[in-house]
Amino acid sequence: IPVHLPGSASYACPMARPQDPDPQPGQKKEPRATLRRWMKRVPEQSPELQLKQAQDVLSWAIRKRGADSPFAVKAMNEVANQLARQARSTEEAVLRWQIVDALRTNLGPEDEATLNAEWKLATCLTSLDRPEDADPLLTHVVAGKALALGNDDPETLAARAWSATVAKKLGRLQEARLQQEQVVAGYELQGLAESDEGILAALNLASTLTALHDLDGASRLLRHVLDLRSRTLGSDDPRTLDVLEALASVSFMNKNVPEATVMARSLVEKRARILGDDAEETIKSRAFLASIEAHGDSA
Repeated sequence: IPVHLPGSASYACPMARPQDPDPQPGQKKEPRATLRRWMKRVPEQSPELQLKQAQDVLSWAIRKRGADSPFAVKAMNEVANQLARQARSTEEAVLRWQIVDALRTNLGPEDEATLNAEWKLATCLTSLDRPEDADPLLTHVVAGKALALGNDDPETLAARAWSATVAKKLGRLQEARLQQEQVVAGYELQGLAESDEGILAALNLASTLTALHDLDGASRLLRHVLDLRSRTLGSDDPRTLDVLEALASVSFMNKNVPEATVMARSLVEKRARILGDDAEETIKSRAFLASIEAHGDSA
């Protein structure tokens, strides 16, 4: 019997993007008044107008200071950020490659600004479904962050989490698992296991374990996260219910049909009460429950 499941990676979570590259140290900064004059915005401005202003600043910076100047790199980064806000990732990626090339030339490949620029480029390429291009960038970023900050620094852990996500997309599941285990352990060592980042790391590891058919390991992690979110967010919070859905799926795949049925019924009841009977998530939860019950009846 076909069973409606959310999918083994449905609870894998995106990570936050890194910070913007820093201006080139040791060189004259442009007057703040110049930036304010060119970039002054009001809340009513449309995204298109904000992008046009950023592009005007970039053109001015290239004309006055040169394409590789610190001011031009900052202006280029602002245009890339505006493109990202409009989900124009292909154009964004082109600019981020130029930013990386300029910073590598001006600051060197191991400078913090260069690493951050490579990281942002890698996340953009990942969103474009180009993990093979993002992979070497993230490998370099992780190595550079680990060398400068240590293996368990939160920045290193966040970069490693991105690297694991790309490895998983490329089918290197065991490598992704090892990296994600390092991330989870690192957050525990830093006392951040119950932070948003720590929980996110646990969910991503659980997703990889599910893909590797280590259902017992995935179940342990999901139960832990479900307990955390129930205590901190409440049992009816949508994020808590997402974890309940994932755990019900893993329980069903692990042939624990009675437990999966109880969880799926609870999921339907709560989503119907909170979101309404006709909400898309409620309908999907009801289909999931029906599939489990049908399987149980035929067993």
